[in-house]
Amino acid sequence: MMSTNAGPVSSQREQIVSKSTAAVLNPRRAPKSRNGCLRCKAKRLKCDEKKPECVQCYKKNLPCPGYKAKPLIWSTKHEKLLDPRANISQIRPTAIQEHRQESVIPEREKDESVDEPVLIPETPLPCEEIPSPPAVLSEKQSSSSQLTDSLSAIRQQLHRSTVPEFLLHLPTMLVEYYFNYVCRIFSCFDGTLNPFRSTIGRLWDGSAPIYYAIQSMAAAYLANHFPRMSQVGIQMQRETYRCLYQTQADGEENLDKSLLTVLLVGQTTAWHNPKDLGLMHLRNAKRLNRRRIEKQGSDVGIREQRQNKFFEECILYWDMLAGFVDDHTEGVELPGFQFNTSPEAISPSFPPDSSHQEKIFPHPWTGVAPRAQKLFAQVGRLIRYHKKNIAQDAASLDFLNLDFSFELDLRLPDSQTQTLETAKILEEELLAFEAPPQASLVDAGDENTPLDHYILLAEAFRCAALLQIYRVFPSILQLRVPSSDSMNNFSSSDFLFSQQEPHFKFLPQTHHQAPTDFLLPLALHTISLLKQIPITSGTRCLQPILFITVASELVFTTHNAFSPDPFSAAQTGMFNSITSREIDIADARSFVTTRFQEFCRSMPRKPFDVGLGIIEEMWRRGDGGVEGLFWMDVMEERGGGTIFG
Repeated sequence: MMSTNAGPVSSQREQIVSKSTAAVLNPRRAPKSRNGCLRCKAKRLKCDEKKPECVQCYKKNLPCPGYKAKPLIWSTKHEKLLDPRANISQIRPTAIQEHRQESVIPEREKDESVDEPVLIPETPLPCEEIPSPPAVLSEKQSSSSQLTDSLSAIRQQLHRSTVPEFLLHLPTMLVEYYFNYVCRIFSCFDGTLNPFRSTIGRLWDGSAPIYYAIQSMAAAYLANHFPRMSQVGIQMQRETYRCLYQTQADGEENLDKSLLTVLLVGQTTAWHNPKDLGLMHLRNAKRLNRRRIEKQGSDVGIREQRQNKFFEECILYWDMLAGFVDDHTEGVELPGFQFNTSPEAISPSFPPDSSHQEKIFPHPWTGVAPRAQKLFAQVGRLIRYHKKNIAQDAASLDFLNLDFSFELDLRLPDSQTQTLETAKILEEELLAFEAPPQASLVDAGDENTPLDHYILLAEAFRCAALLQIYRVFPSILQLRVPSSDSMNNFSSSDFLFSQQEPHFKFLPQTHHQAPTDFLLPLALHTISLLKQIPITSGTRCLQPILFITVASELVFTTHNAFSPDPFSAAQTGMFNSITSREIDIADARSFVTTRFQEFCRSMPRKPFDVGLGIIEEMWRRGDGGVEGLFWMDVMEERGGGTIFG
């Protein structure tokens, strides 16, 4: 009975084998493949690559070991824009996973260690293969619009595409768009050494949280031009959270990968919603980093030290942006930063950049001078702390019961005295800071971002930090500059480097002006530094917070502009000709506005719309005669700020 049933099956299989063998014997029809199963490749035999087993293995009655997965090769030949009829509700995570496994992404081996380190290419290393088009890495931009206008990249994809719209796969397109464009603007340099290109390129197909995170970033960027992509970005953001929590619950958490994912999805929350500061993710990033370091123990290798430095400086930059827009310092303040007068408490943990013995390779978020960013961040937190205390002290006063028959005690509270002392220490640190010399820097290989851009940026951070201190704590500026009567108007050309006081080179050489008159030259000098960095530079992603902090000084002051006496008005200068000072202010304003408009075009625009609104409101009030404006106050009155980066 069994032999009767087995006969047809056996004969059918023999027929298949004989046909396959006959096909192989025909040289014209033999498969022209260099792949084959692992056994045939090892013995250099021709393999017909039949599934589930090849003919060679079947003839020898051996189990076929299978075929090696083909390497992933990106192609832009068939890129196509989104299907307008697509609906995010129809995109199920399971469907996405199935598509990944079948058509796009080869699954990684299951024996991959949970604790496998994520290697960050922080110093020049042999180029690693990454799943991104080689043209993206070597392409020379012929014009600034090609680099800064994201819509041009989409147009190129449309022109090259021949695939019908119904065959498009949304997640695939978002991943490709991340590597084509988004990773460029998420780092101050691009190329094979950009970790947000190379490291993410190695990990995204084996990590669900990273896979969804880069999709959310790409969708948020595309929302600049296609509003419906906002919902896609939010949905992918939620999927990232879900996968992160799932890996933690399953005990399969890789701390390096989790921290990298939090940096991707947490630092970009404002791309989706400007009101979302991502502070919960910042706290989570710090917690994950502490766990990483504790797990490493005392014996830390060179690679681990590089990764620790990379993650610490990422958190430093994120902390800096959060410090200017958030009052709640618990859990998110800088490590070791306390409001007291001891230099140890205020001194950054990073050694002075100018004393580095080894070559300095740029960091994607802090450039070549993390010390400058840390001082800038400490100034921001100190000012918010100071303003919060002033508001609380004013609210506690009972003006109805004040006795004005005696002289008022105008001494500062202890907290304000300590804050002032801390501000003085910060000013000394900033005046003594020097950016590392260009000879000590390593080029990251991005032709759009030469080494001098990093040095100019570090200098701009120092000047902007000093400007904030002198604006909020004018007594410090009065100690630095002797008070005297104001002189005539002056332009940015008066802003000279003092040969007698090299540490105070930010101040004009003349000492015949009121201390407050030094704020405008310092602001114009900072703008002149940023003018030397073109919009095509990769450092543009680090510049917005600098423009916002400096722009509050670019106001046209009018004294007695509405005096009813025309002779009095003429005497006060109302009818005088336009001064060089006004020309400098107008020119700086035009540059700030143009640069912010470029930010809105070249990066996710929602945070920069908020920033430009704050700047324009400051100018409107300042031109109207409101004095003592500070950008943080205007920002709070407008409903709060966002993460400007």
